[in-house]
Amino acid sequence: MSFDDQAPTEVASFSLARRLLHWLTVLLLGGSFLLVWSIEWLPEGALRPQVLGMHRTMGLVVLALSAVRILWSLVSARPEALAAGHWRRAARGVQVALLACLVLVPLLGWIYTNARGHAVSLWGMPLPSLIIKDQYFSRVSRESHEFLAYTLLALIAAHAGAALWHHLVLRDATMRRMWRG
Repeated sequence: MSFDDQAPTEVASFSLARRLLHWLTVLLLGGSFLLVWSIEWLPEGALRPQVLGMHRTMGLVVLALSAVRILWSLVSARPEALAAGHWRRAARGVQVALLACLVLVPLLGWIYTNARGHAVSLWGMPLPSLIIKDQYFSRVSRESHEFLAYTLLALIAAHAGAALWHHLVLRDATMRRMWRG
């Protein structure tokens, strides 16, 4: 899309529900990454398992919110994309990859925890085990969890960078539609 054939700047915004799901997910992801990165700097002791537990809880909430986002996308309309052609397809591809990672990363964390022989619970409520204790699957799920988590970060950077490009360079309504409706 060139600067001369920009889409109109006055368009419908995202619904309040979609915006809340988006920004709550952003906050939970930020907290989850900060928690897991902070574990290495914590002294050995009771605090490490608590921080890891908070990381897991945030991941499970992200998984639940992602399920809600998928269902919400099936039943609610979203505003027309402002980009056209290959930019629209690229944006859609990044959005699909983001959503896939938002589901797969927490699921792989859950599998990793179970494969290590530990139960997973959410606010004290035990969740079903997704796999039996297995050293091989523990290693594979941990590596996959970490790889996709960093892939998720790269996708978030691309997504945020594109939003800023739309806002600061193209000066269209893309970012405003998700920020304040």
